[in-house]
Amino acid sequence: MASGIGYKGTNRCFPFWEDFQQCYFSSQEKTRADCVPARDDYLECLHHFKEIARVRAIQTVERNNYAKSKANGTDHKIISLAGDDGSG
Repeated sequence: MASGIGYKGTNRCFPFWEDFQQCYFSSQEKTRADCVPARDDYLECLHHFKEIARVRAIQTVERNNYAKSKANGTDHKIISLAGDDGSG
C-alpha cells in the first residue's frame, strides 16, 4: 500500500491499513501475533470474507425455511437483500 490516496481521495480501507502498520512496527513480538486483529480488520475491509460468509449463511437458513414452509403448506417469504427474487 503506497500512500492510500488515489484519484478520488483516500481509499476506504486506508485507516485499517494505518492501524495495522502502526501495530506492526510498534510490536515487540517477533511473530507480530498481537497485530492479527488489525490485519484481519484490514483484510475484511478489502475482501469482505466474513460479510460474504454471513450473507450466505443467512440465505441458506432462509432457503431451508422456505422449503419447510412449502412442505408444511405455510407461507414463508424469502427476504432478499439484493432486491431480486431471492434465487441468487
